[in-house]
Amino acid sequence: MSRLCFAGLVAVNVAIGVICTIDSVQWLGKPFPGFLLNERMFVNGMGRYSWTGSLEGLNFPDKILTANGAPLATPEDLQRIVRQTPVGEPIDYTVERGDLILELSVPTMRFSAADLGSVFGILGLLGVVYLVIGVVVFTIKPDTAVSWSFFLLCFAVSTFSLTAFDIAATHRGFVRWYLLVLALGPAAGLHLVMHFPRPWEYSRRHPGVQLAPYLVAAALIVPLEWHYPATRFLLFYRLIFLYLITASVIFVLGSLAAYLRPSSHIARQRSKVVLFGAALAFPIPALGLLASFSGASLGGFQVHNNFVGIPFTLFPAAIGYAIARHNLFDVDVYIKRTLGYVLMTSVVGLAYFAIQTATSGILSRTVFSGQAESVYPIVFALAVVFFFNPVNRRVQEAVEQLFFRKPYDYRTTVGSISEALGGVAELEPFLEGVLRTIRSELFIERAGVILVDDRTRQGRALFLDGDEARVQDRLKTRPVAFDDPLLALVARERKLISRYDVAEDPHFAPERAACGERFNELGATLAFPLFASGEFAGMLAIGHKKSGHFYSREDIDLLTTVATMTSSAVEQAREKGQRTTLMQLFAKHVSPQVAESLWEQREQFLDGGRPRSQKITATILFTDLQGFSGVSEQLDPETLMEWLNTYMDGITRVVMQHEGVVDDYFGDGVKANFGVPVPRTSEEQVREDAIHAVECALELEREMVRLNGSMKERGLPTLRMRIGIFTGPVLAGSLGSADRMKYTTLGDAVNTAARLESYDRDLALAHLATSPCRILIGDSTLRHLGDRFETQRVGEVTLKGKTERIVAHCVLGRRSAPREIQTG
Repeated sequence: MSRLCFAGLVAVNVAIGVICTIDSVQWLGKPFPGFLLNERMFVNGMGRYSWTGSLEGLNFPDKILTANGAPLATPEDLQRIVRQTPVGEPIDYTVERGDLILELSVPTMRFSAADLGSVFGILGLLGVVYLVIGVVVFTIKPDTAVSWSFFLLCFAVSTFSLTAFDIAATHRGFVRWYLLVLALGPAAGLHLVMHFPRPWEYSRRHPGVQLAPYLVAAALIVPLEWHYPATRFLLFYRLIFLYLITASVIFVLGSLAAYLRPSSHIARQRSKVVLFGAALAFPIPALGLLASFSGASLGGFQVHNNFVGIPFTLFPAAIGYAIARHNLFDVDVYIKRTLGYVLMTSVVGLAYFAIQTATSGILSRTVFSGQAESVYPIVFALAVVFFFNPVNRRVQEAVEQLFFRKPYDYRTTVGSISEALGGVAELEPFLEGVLRTIRSELFIERAGVILVDDRTRQGRALFLDGDEARVQDRLKTRPVAFDDPLLALVARERKLISRYDVAEDPHFAPERAACGERFNELGATLAFPLFASGEFAGMLAIGHKKSGHFYSREDIDLLTTVATMTSSAVEQAREKGQRTTLMQLFAKHVSPQVAESLWEQREQFLDGGRPRSQKITATILFTDLQGFSGVSEQLDPETLMEWLNTYMDGITRVVMQHEGVVDDYFGDGVKANFGVPVPRTSEEQVREDAIHAVECALELEREMVRLNGSMKERGLPTLRMRIGIFTGPVLAGSLGSADRMKYTTLGDAVNTAARLESYDRDLALAHLATSPCRILIGDSTLRHLGDRFETQRVGEVTLKGKTERIVAHCVLGRRSAPREIQTG
């Protein structure tokens, strides 16, 4: 229904414009009296200064009583006399001007294309401009109180402009519409000021008050239409003009109040735009209409209403811009440039005049008095170069510095950040440098970075604030909720979000309250998303400018670049952290080549910086020493620890040589995994892991032979090693906190390998009479070995803690000439 009413009003306005245009064109070439009349025989305030009526001083509210002695009741009576009079011949008029009766003679004229363009052309174009502004704003922000009231205001002013020529010349009958929109305009303006530049709290709590301006308009328009064209209608006509003036004053005062006591930064910015538009639009039209309405002139200069409306377009244009452009990034640039050009032109003109006067005076009073004219150009040029230009630059720099408007160099700023990024070692110092740079270059009150870590489900905020003139800047760090609503919004939109987007755009209505509160808590105006490796990593939060100005498009471009560079730094830091985590988990337990391979293949098993849990098939190896208690009793603690470290280093070296990963140490025992962390994708790879595990066990057997030889030389008892190996599905992943983490395997295969190692310590096998190492494997491992190794079947055994029996085998050694291993 709302859109239908909108379309209907637009259609009505367009239809009126088309009809009035057709009627006005028909005036081309027709004779007319040299002035325009309304239906009540009053001279209209529109016209051209070259018209004979204007030259004779006719203007509103002069009333034409007779023409060539004939009394006049309607404009058509005068038009008949004009048609009977040759063009250029004068007509004698009796004119009522206040309390005076004047006799004037005014020659007739022919209505030209220039006349049409100067009167209806200007007004018709203004009417189209008003309508377009209203339609554009309503289209951008449809169905809101602000857009509706603004559209009604534009509709009223547009209709007023389009019908003005009909009131003054064609008289088709649009005077009733003219009077209606005359009252509608101020009502719509009062309705608009209740919501814009900032909402009135009273109208929010009492919505019914929004009807009051329209009720006042109705109370004026009904008697106005009823009594028109009788003289009594003038009372209500004057009241409507008083209503118009009152509404304009209230609107300007409301904007001024929003600027001086803003409820938000956007309210101040909007009011600034409106006041700027009012300052440019109101003075000339107000003075012109006042002079026209009272029959006076401005310093003897007659005012024509068709020209008065031109500057007024700046007012609805300024309002429409402030409504539609809720970001208003470039408003301050436009205002500053406009005022700057005027002020700088004045200053430069006065300065040059002063230099010229001083130079001329000095030369005329010195030894150059005789040659003053010839010497003057040289001296003046030198004074400009060596005095005026340096002083002008110094003054401009001081003003810019004082009001936080000193321009920054884009390349220098970006270059300094790029240099810091290239040598980033730690993230926090880099972020601090970035925040200091953008705060100092853009004169920002507060800037910060909020980082989120999907792995730890935590966030932290790093903010830099404080006035350099009083407080030393410092980086403040505090935790932030991982599910922060503003972070969620920025992550979803993946683009710059301003607090004004949240406050104004209907798209953000569901998040408006929560995100608006977060913007206030953070003291931020803009939020730029940060991404690392394509994933959301946080946001760059930017506060207000110290100058109170909005951010220009150049500022936004710079901050977008800074956000991109900060994302790169976060990505580098995360990658470095992931590498550090990976190396902490594996570097000491695998070969450097394997560790580097793990890093290159990190995409397969890292998730959020830590190894993801995954089900894989691996071969698990457990070792333990038999007789170690007797050895430890004969060694002092320091020697024992040294011996144990040497022993563990040897085992670790052997495991690494066979592409295994040492999982854990417990006492004199070791757990090693074969087939982690990169998951095996083929049966062939699983077979190789099993072979590597058994090869590792046999190498450990040789290590035990060497170790026992060393023990005998030191007079210590010899040791025996038990090894259990089992192949099967396990759950591999990281355990522990972000600070203390280890990569391990869990599952039945792990438990089975551990139980094989500890099974029947007194197991008697012929092989063990000559070997210090017992290697027990399960059927699942044996199936992957083929006939590469000599094994002895131990039999079905029941392992501790397990109900199902398994078949155990003892590895005796390698076959002298292994055949091709069959798998599957």
